[in-house]
Amino acid sequence: MATIKKREGKTGTSYLIRSSCGYDTSGRQVMRSMTWKPKPGMTEKQIEKELNRQAVLFDEKCSAQGVGNGNIKFQAFAEQWFKEYAEPNLRPRTVARLHQLEERTYQAIGHIRLDKLTARHIQRFIDNLGEDGISTKRDLAKPKADLSAILKGRTQKDLAETSGVSRSTISSMCRGEGVTLTTAEKISTTLGKATKELFTIQKGSGKLAPKSIQHYLSFVSSVLDYAFRFEIISSNPCKRVVIPAGEAPERDCYTVEEAQTFLESLDHAPIKYRAFFVLAIYGGFRRGELLGLEWQDIDFQSHVVKVQRTSQYLAGRGTFTDDTKTEKSHRALKLPAPVFNVLRQLRAEQAQDRLRLGDQWHNSGRLFVGDMGDPIHPNTPYHWLRRFCEETGQRFLGIHTFRHLNASLLINSGVDVKTVSASLGHSQVTTTLNIYAHTFEEAQARASEAVADLLSKKQA
Repeated sequence: MATIKKREGKTGTSYLIRSSCGYDTSGRQVMRSMTWKPKPGMTEKQIEKELNRQAVLFDEKCSAQGVGNGNIKFQAFAEQWFKEYAEPNLRPRTVARLHQLEERTYQAIGHIRLDKLTARHIQRFIDNLGEDGISTKRDLAKPKADLSAILKGRTQKDLAETSGVSRSTISSMCRGEGVTLTTAEKISTTLGKATKELFTIQKGSGKLAPKSIQHYLSFVSSVLDYAFRFEIISSNPCKRVVIPAGEAPERDCYTVEEAQTFLESLDHAPIKYRAFFVLAIYGGFRRGELLGLEWQDIDFQSHVVKVQRTSQYLAGRGTFTDDTKTEKSHRALKLPAPVFNVLRQLRAEQAQDRLRLGDQWHNSGRLFVGDMGDPIHPNTPYHWLRRFCEETGQRFLGIHTFRHLNASLLINSGVDVKTVSASLGHSQVTTTLNIYAHTFEEAQARASEAVADLLSKKQA
């Protein structure tokens, strides 16, 4: 509520009106003031009435405009949000992904003041993200020659560190595999060459996926929610923005027959990868959860596997241990005996490696480690799986597909949605229902047909 102070000066009587504009991001209250002078000839009653009216109007103006009259551009405030909220509170990989959204967002609305930023501005930005040609992510850059011959004595590790590209990506390029255009440009700049000199560019569809567009809107909304909390703006305009409807891509998944064939083909695979993918199929674990498993999480007597951490990677930081994706991702799953037979073989082989290397062994305690005992890079199983599928003539659908396969098998076996959700480590049952709605519908339809068949036989 505004405060009023009467002042007498050489030019007559005036009134100082002060009002709070809320609190800044450091928690300090910000005050604004104005001076009002009564017109000549006004009575005391008229002055009192008009003074109170001016105080109310100024109070409302300050409340609506917020701290500093909202005179801060979106980009400047978003950069504050990263330092004050995102980096201290969000997971490192989440912050890294949000930083990837900055460039397009700032180009579109970064120059607009918070108090001038409207739902229309944001809607125009979101609509533009769904247009053709907005994305070059699907543009593929294929190396024209063996990249290792162009490194001129530089190691892959050195090139990765100087270019900001992961070592696994550098390794893929050296094998002649394609990469994104952005990655190709980073490599070319580091090597002092033109991108077209080193790579052949194959144009993609150029559209952002609906999920990617949702990520942009969520980023903008999170920043504006922070501004609203500190009364810098009176409302979050993102609440009125609509994501354009898009066709959700159909999720491709292995059939039961393909899964059985894949498991059989693993009999001739290294024990490390056999154990990794057996756990992926039977447990439905996320990649980071699998790589974060330690031997202390494996109960060989009760056949239980506990998920308590994840293993992640960030350029410039390397491989590191992080918490699980959600609180409910901390879980314990009872798995069949064949899984633990494979894990026993892995433990025995790892024990032999540890004895052979002695002091050179880096005892990380992880199940899935490199030759010296260090946790492996998160992309290592992905690249191994792709090569393995090519060699054995099987479909390559990525690692996360095994999680979908596990969920599909659970649902089609008649397991209820709450149990499926708990097994997958989803934060809410609605998440499971949204992701696997079609699978549940098919399972329910088959159950209804089974009931109908049973009743028909009894009537016959």
